[in-house]
Amino acid sequence: MVMATDLEEVLEEAEAAVEAAADLRALDEVRVRYLGKSGVFTEQLKQLGKLPKEERPAAGQAINKAKQALQQAIEARREALEQAALAQRLAAE
Repeated sequence: MVMATDLEEVLEEAEAAVEAAADLRALDEVRVRYLGKSGVFTEQLKQLGKLPKEERPAAGQAINKAKQALQQAIEARREALEQAALAQRLAAE
């Protein structure tokens, strides 16, 4: 299981990748890498069973909190990219 500091580092790395995504396709690749079926956070959730019983709830909450933060960052970036694309299309007309 990843320690809380490692989880924070993964989240920071993921959020940086979200901000660096130049288009919707790149953003979706980031989403899949971190939140997909074999994504980083999904794999961490699968590892919860290996933790001692008393550590599981806190670890699960930390992972889910990080996932939610990343999902919000992805959605905000998606909206920004869609707005930029719309503005670019309108400017081209």
